[in-house]
Amino acid sequence: MASGQDVAWIRAALNDMLWLLPVPFLLFLASRYGSTLSDRAFLATVLGTAVLMTAGSWLRAIVRRRIFLSGALRGESPWYRWLRGGAGLALVSLLAAVPLAAILLVAVIRSTGSLLLIGFVVNVPALVLLRLFWERRLAAHAVPRFRPVLALRLALAANFLLLFVGLALAATFQSYPDFGALTLTEAMLSEAGRQQAASALLLGLMQLAAAKDALTWWLGQQMLPGVMQPGLQFAAWTVLLATNALVVWSYLMLCSAVMTLVHWRTWHPGKGRS
Repeated sequence: MASGQDVAWIRAALNDMLWLLPVPFLLFLASRYGSTLSDRAFLATVLGTAVLMTAGSWLRAIVRRRIFLSGALRGESPWYRWLRGGAGLALVSLLAAVPLAAILLVAVIRSTGSLLLIGFVVNVPALVLLRLFWERRLAAHAVPRFRPVLALRLALAANFLLLFVGLALAATFQSYPDFGALTLTEAMLSEAGRQQAASALLLGLMQLAAAKDALTWWLGQQMLPGVMQPGLQFAAWTVLLATNALVVWSYLMLCSAVMTLVHWRTWHPGKGRS
């Protein structure tokens, strides 16, 4: 029979999953209808996604910075007020989030299969369970104020590796356009010409992403046929698909932002307490 602690652990995991599931659902809607967005609608979607990412990364940065400052400075010191993290830190977080949001949305809108979205859905329970696992493991090591954020960082790192390696492994068994008779320039122009979108801005970004994919596939078809060992083929595809790591990381930043906002009241570091 499950103990009260186990029941609370299961309830917390289910609660986090319910909050996170809308993220892949909204990305599914973007994959279906994103190409019909106007320039303004696409920019608004990118900005809204970036603001959500910024909220999470900024709040986690505040936790880390204030916990550090509480051990180094007195709470009444003016230095504490200047360094605790305000509009400047939020602006830096936003500037980093905008390109990540654009990369994620372009990748989702361009996806023609269900592999990426399935990976995003499967990632939801993986991220939740990894965070709770690390929070339990850190109970005897990390101070309570820092434990939730540290557990989330460890969960993000582990989940990033799992999701990226899983997608790279699946990529080795996918079929790609045959570029054997084309030059690299012809392959990139051919793939870029296949893109369609109502927004000129979105279309340009999709064409850039398509040209990057064509470069990857062309190199793979030119380099990998002579490599017979499956391990070497997987390693080569992992290197060629390294740029997809930004897509994976962008998605994880979006998920971690949701979790940070959900738990912010309990994760808040307070003011100047040691």
